[in-house]
Amino acid sequence: MQPNTPAGENIPTRAAARAAQHRKRSLILLAVILSLAVAIAVVLGILFLRGAADEPQTAPPSADECLPSGLRVTADPAVAEALEAIVADLPGSGSNCPDVTVRAEDSAVTAAALAAGSAPDFDVWVPDSAMWPARVTGQAELTGVDAADLVVGATVATTPVVFAATEPTATALQTEGAGFASLAGRTVAAVLPDPATVAASSAALLALQTALGGDARSFTALALALDTGVVPTTTDALATASAATTPTIAVTTEQAVLEQGDDAAAPLVPVYPADVKPEVSVPLVTLAEASGDTLMAVDALAAAITDAGDQLAEYGLRDAEGNAPGSTPEAAEAPDAAAEPSDGANQAEVLRTWQVLTAPSRMLSLNDVSGSMLQPATADMRRIDLFEQAAVRAVNSLSPDSSLATWVFSSRRIGGQDWQEIVPFGPLGDPAHKQRTIDTANGLDSLVGGGTGLYDSVLAAVQYMRDAYVPGQINLVLLNTDGYNEDDDGLDLPGLLTQLEALRDPAKPVAVIAIGYGPDTDQAALEQIAAATDGAAYQALQPTDIGTVLVDAVTQRGCRPNCG
Repeated sequence: MQPNTPAGENIPTRAAARAAQHRKRSLILLAVILSLAVAIAVVLGILFLRGAADEPQTAPPSADECLPSGLRVTADPAVAEALEAIVADLPGSGSNCPDVTVRAEDSAVTAAALAAGSAPDFDVWVPDSAMWPARVTGQAELTGVDAADLVVGATVATTPVVFAATEPTATALQTEGAGFASLAGRTVAAVLPDPATVAASSAALLALQTALGGDARSFTALALALDTGVVPTTTDALATASAATTPTIAVTTEQAVLEQGDDAAAPLVPVYPADVKPEVSVPLVTLAEASGDTLMAVDALAAAITDAGDQLAEYGLRDAEGNAPGSTPEAAEAPDAAAEPSDGANQAEVLRTWQVLTAPSRMLSLNDVSGSMLQPATADMRRIDLFEQAAVRAVNSLSPDSSLATWVFSSRRIGGQDWQEIVPFGPLGDPAHKQRTIDTANGLDSLVGGGTGLYDSVLAAVQYMRDAYVPGQINLVLLNTDGYNEDDDGLDLPGLLTQLEALRDPAKPVAVIAIGYGPDTDQAALEQIAAATDGAAYQALQPTDIGTVLVDAVTQRGCRPNCG
């Protein structure tokens, strides 16, 4: 008979049984969690692989692969040859791969066609400046044209804007640290290719505006002075500077100077401005509707250009960062000579301002010949005498393509009418018309008499200019007076302002630039008349002010009412 076995040695206790059950449940739960984790990882992996397969590949093709799409490239002549050399080295070039063709066309021509609503005939546009796409957008918005939606990509090449000069002139400019602000000193003549067609010139205008601290009055004066030195093309500008017998600069690009022909009268060298250092930046511009394959091909082209710094340098261009070609030691040795990119939108805006400033004027000169104009202004001169002298100066300050008419006013000159036409409109480029205008100005004293029929005359002049409005010109009335309205039978000031407001048309603006001579003028009325027409009001309190104020009013015509 076996002895009794103690119960506690082989039979589990209740607590031990519960612990064993707890361990079993934990192992089962752990197994479930691990299974779920593996399942989730598998599912996520499948989804990732599917998504990766669905996404377009962004990596450019390798050196032995074809581009995914052909490209039609329209490029400015300044970059077209460099692009052709780079395109020749693209993957698959010369094989059965899709073609990349480069067509040269001036950026201004392409921009004008796009702004007019023409359908793009390119996949990639390579203008010589980011200003041109901005101009397309601005012009299309201004005219209400449905133009192509352009996407401006990264810059692929640059070239600084410089002053091209002969060696002696360049040495003198560098010695004095000349920059755009120096142009105000008129120590050298400046030749500017037409800013409407040459991007370097609009970049230079933006630099000039910046150098002058945004002072609209100073910028206008210099812009009008530069207008006399405008030539059609960069080639013309370089030829003029090269052949000049007095210190002359051509405002152009470093690339243009490096590539000037051997037939120049005297070789030119680039002078890098000491203050503002603009550059023109070359972007790749695509269409918003471009396909994925086209955009991949454009990326490949951009990558090829980025890697082709030596080829860009062969054509006088710098890379996107502005690194100088080895042939320009002046720039390479000067760490502060790095160019500053010009903002495309601001460059397009300064071009618009330039075109307004330099547009030919169509000006009706409305002159007070009331009896008070015979009052003495100095010991030996009357008000009318001083005005006559100033008027001749003002006429001579206008460009030959401007046109001018002369009216006078005083009370009841022709029956009940206060105004009278003395010289009808004609171009100042016509020597006979200009001389007749000057002779009339010199003889205004013979027409003096009567009261100041101001308000009716102003309304008649503005109405006439609105009826005879000429697009593309600055249409304005230049009012010269020395007194208050004295015609009690005509309009009062509120009536005149109401009529002027009714005539206002932003599409056909006719500004009144009013000048009050002496302390007896109703300057408050002149200011209200000017404000109602987006014009400006001046006052010449001293006899010596008359000439300065009148010439200033004429030359500031394009920036009103924001001349400062």
